Amino acid sequence: MRNARTVPTLEPVDAGDHVCWLVGPGDDFTMTARAFAADGALFGDKVLLIGAPDARWSPDGAPQGVVVDPLTARADGAGWNAAAMLDLVVREADTASRQGFRALRVLARMDRVWPGSANPREIARHELDLDRLAVARTAVIVCAYHRFSFRPDLLEQASGVHPHHLGTRTEMPGFRMYSVGTDCWSVSGVVDSDGADAFRTALDELVARSSTLRLRCEELELMDAAGMRALVDAARRAPGRRIVIEKADETFRHCWSLLGYDVPQIPVELAP
Repeated sequence: MRNARTVPTLEPVDAGDHVCWLVGPGDDFTMTARAFAADGALFGDKVLLIGAPDARWSPDGAPQGVVVDPLTARADGAGWNAAAMLDLVVREADTASRQGFRALRVLARMDRVWPGSANPREIARHELDLDRLAVARTAVIVCAYHRFSFRPDLLEQASGVHPHHLGTRTEMPGFRMYSVGTDCWSVSGVVDSDGADAFRTALDELVARSSTLRLRCEELELMDAAGMRALVDAARRAPGRRIVIEKADETFRHCWSLLGYDVPQIPVELAP
């Protein structure tokens, strides 16, 4: 079963993990990326490095893994964007499986994927797709967001749609949303007024994909009125769709009722 967690280094990551790394000015990106790639050989993983050509690990001078640099690809006239990254991850994961590797190990430098930055909806869509891929294709995916290349709201959006976070506990995002099954997503942490916009953006993307979206809330610590309002708004904006809240605690249920949301006109259902 997947659980949200923070890791101090990339050493303990495993197949199915999807890690957000907010790279700060004091972080040694190249050395960390090289160590991550080198660990792939120890565990029998195929390594895919996106936008990090200097991170290729070379034992005895023999380069290992697949390296793709979007900047070079664009300069050569190739169309390279977030969709191209998804296609590449799927293709290499399938190839790794056929070649007998344990898993595909991916590290992507996201400012190379989006050199002109991105908007919150694009980031939510891309990372939610990657999260499903990490589980379905048995991959380890690390998304490195350099802090100087993205606005704070974009970094918040990226953090909220990863189950795992590289750093310290004090740097954890307020909430995390990640795949735990078909059309079922776990919500953990705190959804309050600070993170309500990022939460609503992720919900908008998920509601658009399925007629019934299930949100599992057993790891949810708190959702305030702003978070609940985001739920209602996302459900109302998609006619014919509904959201089912699973494993909500009594505090959630009581607040939901007090806010007047426990009515048939709102397509959000609290499962028993």
